[in-house]
Amino acid sequence: MDQLIIKDLEVYAYHGLFQSEKDLGQKFYLTLALSYDMSQAAIQEDLDQSIDYGKLCQQLTQWMQETSYDFIETVAYRLCQKILDLYPLVSAVELELAKPSAPVPLPLNTCAVRVKRQRHRAFIALGSNQGDRQAYLDQALRAMADHGLKIIQASSQIKTPAWGKTDQPDFLNQVVEVETTETADYLLTILQSIETESGRIRTEHWGPRTLDLDLLFYDQEQIYTNRLIVPHPYIQERLFVLEPLNEIAPHWLHPVLKQSVKQLYHQLKENE
Repeated sequence: MDQLIIKDLEVYAYHGLFQSEKDLGQKFYLTLALSYDMSQAAIQEDLDQSIDYGKLCQQLTQWMQETSYDFIETVAYRLCQKILDLYPLVSAVELELAKPSAPVPLPLNTCAVRVKRQRHRAFIALGSNQGDRQAYLDQALRAMADHGLKIIQASSQIKTPAWGKTDQPDFLNQVVEVETTETADYLLTILQSIETESGRIRTEHWGPRTLDLDLLFYDQEQIYTNRLIVPHPYIQERLFVLEPLNEIAPHWLHPVLKQSVKQLYHQLKENE
């Protein structure tokens, strides 16, 4: 992928854990690489298909000076988010923020953090079988947007019998596709916080719930940790997931099973 490189942009700003750093300020140096396709800009010499790096440098300076954070990790993270929010052309940002005057009482040239963020495509299943089910699903969509998840498309909401533990009310289910710059692990944290905000209490496996949010796919990645398994291990067994997923992404390929959503949906329908 083509990259725009900016090296050692000097910004005087007021970030640091100590009050003296916030009061007096210090120099920071920004180096960043923005990934995007430069073909249109190069061939047509069209600035709308490129990034005005002079303007971007001014924006970076303004963003760094209008706030004050304790940690340079926070500054770097926020700058990456702002770039990706403002410039749809950019698919990924790698940013290094250096703090040469870091308060370290030892010989030190500089202290820096390097952060990389890129756009990811994820699919999330929503379900509710308690209270006003539609209100819970709609509230979840708003909460996702509030947390910076861009909803690309949303399926219809469908009513389905409970799965796994069947002696409970029917569910209202939906699947959404989102664009996010968060890691899969932190995306899970966001989804669990939205569940908690809805009043969900985890007392019974597959039991009744105000809101259930499952991360189905995260790009074509395969993740297996104690906390998260992606793709979700029960996708191919759940019609209430495959039906709305097939509505919005029938050709999405399951990276483990090597079959499309449409194929998995029809296979499960035939075996009912």
